This record gives sequence, structure tokens and C-alpha cells, in this order.
Amino acid sequence: MKEVEALALALEVEKAELKFYIELARRARDERARKMFLFLAGEEAEHWDTFEEKFVEVLIEKCELPAVDRELLEKLTPKYEGELSEVDAVRIGMEQEKLTWEFYEQAAKEAEHDSVKRIFEELAKIEKGHYELLKAQYDSIMKIGIWMDYQDFSLEVD
Repeated sequence: MKEVEALALALEVEKAELKFYIELARRARDERARKMFLFLAGEEAEHWDTFEEKFVEVLIEKCELPAVDRELLEKLTPKYEGELSEVDAVRIGMEQEKLTWEFYEQAAKEAEHDSVKRIFEELAKIEKGHYELLKAQYDSIMKIGIWMDYQDFSLEVD
């Protein structure tokens, strides 16, 4: 995939993720979950700004308007219908962040410009961090592992 095409696709993905997290925040009943989804929405908006700036730079340099790979965009766009439980919302978010960070890692490998490569690498790390945040929320909801002050098993001997 050409660098400019990867940037165009990244813009669409970030826009879809922004909408996704805003909708999840709107639906969330749990205040912690709502705040987490709003945080993630803000992060995705910042990513969109970053990609937009670099996209315009590359576009001006290349003087070509890329086509967005609609099939790949469909794969990278969060899917949900109707009501979502908090567990389902977090699970979908985890899947979304994993797909996105993997796409950004691949785009970084294929980037022509070092500055574009660095943006994709940095945002891949951030998206992976989003995955970890959602995973911690999932673990908390499911009460698995050690999360904050909750432990699902005892180390005490009877």
C-alpha cells in the first residue's frame, strides 16, 4: 500500500474510532467506563489531527489524491448494533485497537518518509496502550487477575 493511501485510510479509521468511542461513552451507564471511552475518543481525535497534517504534507508533495481501500477500511472499522453491554463494548474496543495498532505497524514498515514512519510507529504504540487500557477495564469487569485492589484468587493458606 502506498504511503499516501495508508495515511488516507488512517484518517478514516481514526474518524470511525472517534465516533465509536463517543457513542460508547453516550451509552455507558458506569461512570468509569464513560470517562474511559471519552478519554479514548479524545486520543483518537488527536490521532486524526496528526494524520491529517501529515496527509496534507504528503499530498502536496505527491500531487495525487489516493483512493481509500474500502475493503480494508471495512475491516478496520468498529462494528456494533443495538444495545451493547459494557463487556461487549470493551471487547469490541479491544479488537478495534488491536487491528489498528497492527495496521499502523505495517504502514510504518512500508512508509517512504521517515517522518511518516515515525508517526505510524508512535501511534501504533499509543493504540497498543489503548488496548491495554481496555484490557484492564475488561479484567476489572470480569474480575479476573489482579486489578487494583481486587484479586480473584487467594494466596493465603487455610
